[in-house]
Amino acid sequence: MARADLHVHTFYSAWRHMRFVHPRDCYVQPLEAYRNALAMGMDFVAITDHDSVEGALRLFEFCRVDLRKIIVGEEVECTFPETGQWVHVNVLGLTEEDHGELQRLKRDVRDVTGYCSARGLLAILNHPFQSYRGHKSVEAYVEDILSLFTHVEGLNGGVSQLQNRAVGALCAVAAEQGHTLTQVGGSDAHTAARIGKAWTETQANTVPAFLSEVHAGRCHPGGTTQGTWGMFCEVERVIATYYARLYSGRGLGENKAAYAGDLLSATACLPAAFGPFPLAVVALNQIRQKAVSRRVMAKLSGVAWQLMKASVR
Repeated sequence: MARADLHVHTFYSAWRHMRFVHPRDCYVQPLEAYRNALAMGMDFVAITDHDSVEGALRLFEFCRVDLRKIIVGEEVECTFPETGQWVHVNVLGLTEEDHGELQRLKRDVRDVTGYCSARGLLAILNHPFQSYRGHKSVEAYVEDILSLFTHVEGLNGGVSQLQNRAVGALCAVAAEQGHTLTQVGGSDAHTAARIGKAWTETQANTVPAFLSEVHAGRCHPGGTTQGTWGMFCEVERVIATYYARLYSGRGLGENKAAYAGDLLSATACLPAAFGPFPLAVVALNQIRQKAVSRRVMAKLSGVAWQLMKASVR
C-alpha cells in the first residue's frame, strides 16, 4: 500500500485576505514539504497550492529530490456563478498548460470539472461544506456535487471532525442514489508540522499508478484532524512567520515603497495579530462550520430516509 497526503500547501499559496500587506497562506518551502512528507511515511508527495503549480514545479529543480515521487497538483478556487459560492477543486497530475487553462475557466466550476474530465485529470472537491452558506438548498447543492464530482475530500485534517462526518453522510446519500463518491484524505497543511497527518492510501508503486487507482475509486483516507486549539496554533505560527520575515527584511513588497507600507500597516495590526482576537476568529469559524455540518447532516439523514422508504415501496 502507498500513501500520499493529497492536500499540502507551500510558500506559493497566496492568501486571499489582507493583500495590502502581502501575506502568504503558508511559508513552507517546497523542499521542506517534500522532506517532511517522506519523513511522515508518505510514499508520494503532492503539492497543491492555491491557484498555483509553482511550488510543485520547483521540486523538479532540486537534485536531491526523487522526481518519481512528485505529484503535481493545484487547489483551484472556482465559483458557482449563479450564487457566487466558491469551492476548492483539487486537481492532480496536471501540467503547467493545464494550470493556465484552469485559471481561465475557474469562474465557473462546471467548466473546470468539464475540462478535467476531458483531459482525464483527477478532480477532487475539497472540504465540500466549508464555503456553503445556504446559497441554495442542501438538496440542490448535493445534486450539484453529484453531477460534477466523483471524488470528495472525506478526511480533511484542517476542519472539524463533524464536517468530515457530514461528507460521510453525503457519500452515503450518493450511494443510495447509485452514485459512487470516492473519499480521499489530505492534511490541508499550512505548516510543516502537519504535513502527512492525513493521507490517501491505495495499492501502487508509481505516481501514474497511484493516480489511476484513486481515479478508479480503489483507495481510502486515513489520519487525524486537528481541533480548534490546533487550528489556532497553526494560524499563529503562520502569522509569526510573516512578522519574522517582515522585520528581518524578507517581506514581499515589490519595492521600497510597498515594503514601507507593509511595515506600517502590519505594525498597526500587530496588537490584534496574536492572542484573543485570532483565537476568537478561529473559534467562531469552528462554531459556524459545526452549525453548517449539523444542518447538512440533518437534511441528508432526511433525504436518505426518504430514499429508503421509496425503495421499500
